[in-house]
Amino acid sequence: MDKSDQITTRDHNQRLVLQALFNAKETSRAQLAVDLNLHKSTISSIYRDLDELQFIEDLGEGTTTETGGRKAKMIRFNRQYGYVISFDMGRHHLRMAVVRLSGEVMFQALDNVDGMSVAEVIVLMKGHIKNHKDRSHGTKEGLMGVAVGIHGVVDENKVVYSPFFDYADVDVVSELNQVTTVPVILENEANAAAVYIRDYHDYFSRDKYDSLIALNIHYGIGAGIIIKGQLYHGMQGRAGEVGRSIVKMSANGPIRVEDLYSEDAMLERLAILTGQQVINRDVFVNFAKQQSSVVTRLLDDWVIGIAQVTYNIIQTAAPQVIFIHSRFIAEMPELLGRVVLAYQKMNPTSESEILFANRSVYQATLLGGAAIVTRKVLDLNNLDLKFKH
Repeated sequence: MDKSDQITTRDHNQRLVLQALFNAKETSRAQLAVDLNLHKSTISSIYRDLDELQFIEDLGEGTTTETGGRKAKMIRFNRQYGYVISFDMGRHHLRMAVVRLSGEVMFQALDNVDGMSVAEVIVLMKGHIKNHKDRSHGTKEGLMGVAVGIHGVVDENKVVYSPFFDYADVDVVSELNQVTTVPVILENEANAAAVYIRDYHDYFSRDKYDSLIALNIHYGIGAGIIIKGQLYHGMQGRAGEVGRSIVKMSANGPIRVEDLYSEDAMLERLAILTGQQVINRDVFVNFAKQQSSVVTRLLDDWVIGIAQVTYNIIQTAAPQVIFIHSRFIAEMPELLGRVVLAYQKMNPTSESEILFANRSVYQATLLGGAAIVTRKVLDLNNLDLKFKH
């Protein structure tokens, strides 16, 4: 084996050890050797290097072995190694979270950005970064990366299209690089939500899904797609734009799925039907709680529409599971059962599951973005990682 091959093998093994440390609640050098099928001397050498870099947290001695041998020193990935900042750049709100590399949220903030331009929202983002970048928050390395969830199409770390903000003359990465030198990664918000489900395993099933879709029904409608454990972007990052699917043509042009069933569309439809101003989701939900016949009919249509969207996605991609992310369902939980029932009538033999991860509705994009950046800074992009809440 020549020297370059030795270096490649060494780097590969080191990544495997770091992955195992990251995923373990606790482990030991001996256990790593067994789990990874590596020689103890290889593990010891890699351990010394990672320990010197402070990637390893010492948890103390484990229990005595069955044969009465020496207690092993228990270790895991150092959860105080560093942190990332993640943004969800929504139409009405800018969400922000400071997240340890291991996944735990340390701090969150929410800004109202209704009516703001991209430039004004970026000023807010810069302010958050400045406020945290020189603070370690108890970690060794401090800030190591920034993620931005975009409600639109992202390709090669640039915004290609968004129905909510005009990014034409704005380079988000360059703007944020004015206040930080750490990596800045942009990702479509539904894609980030899909990564969140994959990496945080936010579901009750014991099964591990490596083929899943996150259907995000918020201001627009988009789908994040995981195939064989990997995020699928499609050509120019345009995969998953299901909200732009055409339902029918009208004299004014195409009518798309998100023109009918996104949150914004539902608020607008209710306002037209009632002649009253429906300024936000809370007003819509209050109408529903009053059992208004207008809202009841509107929600009946929404249930059938979302069931049809789900049916079409499953017929196209055949995932193991679709996770529906909808704040309507979070606040009116009975809607999920109705969607599932409507879908089952359309496709009674389907084996694809339809689930709702309530815990992640408001955090999926934030935490998925944090996971994406963490993988980048640790050079663990294509390995299976288990992040913690």
